[in-house]
Amino acid sequence: MSDQKCRPSMWQRLLFLALLAVCSTVAMAQGKVSGTVVDELGQPVIGASVIVKGTSTGSVTDFDGNFEIPHVQTDATLVISYIGYITQEIALGGRQTVQITIREDKKVLDEVVV
Repeated sequence: MSDQKCRPSMWQRLLFLALLAVCSTVAMAQGKVSGTVVDELGQPVIGASVIVKGTSTGSVTDFDGNFEIPHVQTDATLVISYIGYITQEIALGGRQTVQITIREDKKVLDEVVV
């Protein structure tokens, strides 16, 4: 009789399988996103901030303008910013690799700070 008490019921097994399916779906909906940030001339932008919108997860571009962010939802939006350039938002739309071209902010460049 003690054998039957230790065995999970059919409902417990179904609940476990449903929970396992949900967890694996969530895990599959995330991945690593990488890419390159360049200026209008195609030159790499060093030190640009690339953040997943609505989170504190992000990265900074390296010497070649490359970045990599792990564990990103496939439908996330990236926010790219750099001093003197217009901040951009890029929807991933399932992509895992992106090439981003940012434009100079002419208004900021024309202002002189004393």
